[in-house]
Amino acid sequence: MKLKAILFDFDGTLVHSIDLLVRIFEEILAEREFPPVATEKIRTLIGEPFEKIFREITPLEDVAELVKDFRKKEDARNNPAEIAIVAETIPTLEFLRRQNLKLGVVSTKKRAVVLQLARDYHLEKFFNLVVGGEEIENPKPHPEPILHACELLGISPREILFVGDSLLDLQSAKAAGAIFVGVLTGVCAREEFEKARADYIFSHVGEVVNLVRRVLNNK
Repeated sequence: MKLKAILFDFDGTLVHSIDLLVRIFEEILAEREFPPVATEKIRTLIGEPFEKIFREITPLEDVAELVKDFRKKEDARNNPAEIAIVAETIPTLEFLRRQNLKLGVVSTKKRAVVLQLARDYHLEKFFNLVVGGEEIENPKPHPEPILHACELLGISPREILFVGDSLLDLQSAKAAGAIFVGVLTGVCAREEFEKARADYIFSHVGEVVNLVRRVLNNK
């Protein structure tokens, strides 16, 4: 492949935020006196739009107030005190930038939420773009988020790697025609990625470096 860019999911891929997101859902269920939902079930839903998750874990159809409450809590806790960066993130991004590759984030989160934490961890300087969930009509697993990012970068999906931690990421990448790299720092186990036929499966984002070296050396 002719590699021109690497796109990343955010939660569970570049930052360890999955546990916090699950806790917020559990807090809202308890505060609103809904029946508790198994933690693992909520984890499997992370990456879906918040509206869809709340419809899955509550009996409500109109979940606008729950989503508003979630976003308020997330905004208040979207900082390094609550969310740790994946240790290999910064060295990996530094290496990739030195290869003159374009880099971007494609997230279900709102763009402003991603950018705030990126600024806190001094990540924003690495990215050519950040695509937030509010910018597209059809979220992952639809290919639109990745196709939109590729259009903004002026490249083909066949010229990118997409790195993510969930089956939604995998399905979106495959539907867009991109190579998918699954990382095990988020919601998916290796067996799930293997069953879904991820192109590559790595323990963490840092292992992308060796893959990129091989691809670039084989030009």
